[in-house]
Amino acid sequence: MKEKEVGKNLRSVMKEVAKPRYVCEKCARAAREKKNLCKPVRIIVSGS
Repeated sequence: MKEKEVGKNLRSVMKEVAKPRYVCEKCARAAREKKNLCKPVRIIVSGS
């Protein structure tokens, strides 16, 4: 998404990053869907 599009699509952006399931191995961004990342890796939450 281009910088100018972020403001216009802010609700979608917030939904995508609210509860991420993946993190990008290359750029460290997080997203709910792996299609939005260049090298997605599933986030695994271990119990404490």
